[in-house]
Amino acid sequence: MPGNRSDGHRVALAVEGGGMRAVVSSGMLLALEQLGFGDAFDLVIGTSAGALASAFFVASQATEGSVLFYTDLTTAPFLDKRNALKRRKAIDLDYLLDTASRRRGLEYSKLRESDIEFWATVCPVEETNPIHRLRIEGDNDRIGAILKASAALPVLAGPSRYVDGNAYVDGGLSEQIPWRSAMDLGATHILVLPSRSVDEVEEAGRMSFVEKFATTRIVGSLHGDRVADLVGELPDSAANQALSLLAIDNGSATALDGSGQAWTGNLELIDIASDVPVPARLETKRPVLVDGLIGGAQSTLDHFGLGSVSVEQRVVLQHPDVSVHEFRSEQLRSVIRRTL
Repeated sequence: MPGNRSDGHRVALAVEGGGMRAVVSSGMLLALEQLGFGDAFDLVIGTSAGALASAFFVASQATEGSVLFYTDLTTAPFLDKRNALKRRKAIDLDYLLDTASRRRGLEYSKLRESDIEFWATVCPVEETNPIHRLRIEGDNDRIGAILKASAALPVLAGPSRYVDGNAYVDGGLSEQIPWRSAMDLGATHILVLPSRSVDEVEEAGRMSFVEKFATTRIVGSLHGDRVADLVGELPDSAANQALSLLAIDNGSATALDGSGQAWTGNLELIDIASDVPVPARLETKRPVLVDGLIGGAQSTLDHFGLGSVSVEQRVVLQHPDVSVHEFRSEQLRSVIRRTL
């Protein structure tokens, strides 16, 4: 049971975010929950939207939480892409955490009461602040503030978020896939849930000089020079993190712990099949999101050699005459595609 082992191990789950792309890692969490692994981890750490998906998992509600990505999060009031063109907030994190997630049943009391140690990565705005991850604990206001800070995409999500008097933005600027944080927190075994194929990260998100110049100027005007520099460096830093992770996973390199010593633990990375459609960061097409969710769940089953096992992906269809109704995706797959 979490935190109560006799084998000396500390088993961790590291969950990537990436905006709407996190529907893939949410599908992985859904599969883990339905396979009965909900209490198999001592430590869970998520980044950005991966932290939100992890919150539902820690609260034993991963199946319900996965529905958010292709219902509440595809339209206003959560997402309005037109605002991004006007340099206004395009993502409403207050609606996401205070309304949509609560409506799906997420209760912060379950996170406090869980035996699983739950963390979220954050990126400090001030260079003098050394904190890059926060434990999900305290009252409801603090828990909500941490989850919002971890997902506070610069500019797109509005101003920086404050926790314990310090300003933070999206944790992905510090660590996109938080396996190193899991290691630093004492994990001996880490299962990594990515939201895209890690070996494709190196070429993803490359910016031209003009794009980098324009983007960093906009970010700097709202969050300051430090965050602007981190945004400009993100494609290279993400690529370097991905290369390190792949090398650790395939055994060609050894991770170093905080003291510079070789980490002797075990790391496993769930591979995403090449035919899984990986959504864009601000994806709104429901078929893409549903397929990403299903692909993440299937990738988890394949990782554990359970390809013949089925898990329930809860698909929600919305219609003017019917507010919400739920169906098993495999039973209505063709109908879902036509409807969405």
